[in-house]
Amino acid sequence: MSELHEAQQLVETMALTGATTVAAAMGTDAWQATRGWTARLFHRRGHDLGEVERQLDNDAALVVGEEAEEARSELVPPWRRRLLALLREDPQAVEELQELIDRIRNRLPAAAPGMTQNVTACGQAIVNVVQSGHQHNRFLDAPRRTEGGATA
Repeated sequence: MSELHEAQQLVETMALTGATTVAAAMGTDAWQATRGWTARLFHRRGHDLGEVERQLDNDAALVVGEEAEEARSELVPPWRRRLLALLREDPQAVEELQELIDRIRNRLPAAAPGMTQNVTACGQAIVNVVQSGHQHNRFLDAPRRTEGGATA
């Protein structure tokens, strides 16, 4: 496997882990610190600080009451896309995102909703993430083909 492919897998995994961790912090005591760290991560890469903070605030406002877990789950895909775009713009941000994830995890309550472990995939790996009782499968390699050419 090429180094480029491995780097792409790392970026995908980091974006998913970051999104899940940010969403897990919404509605917890760790939120205000998470909000600031996340906004600054984007701001240092040229994004408007106020705009990022507004997006974070709007999303966090959805994580309330009995629907909080469902809202967290629904917020992971857009934050994954945002973080993925950020990491593609600046691959050096991977280390900073890992630091952000570690800081957030250290502040989350032990039973924080939606937490996952950071997984690094390589080779022919498939990453399976369970968040809030929902399994999200991310296939980080080309689809496997059977002898007849059909996708397996």
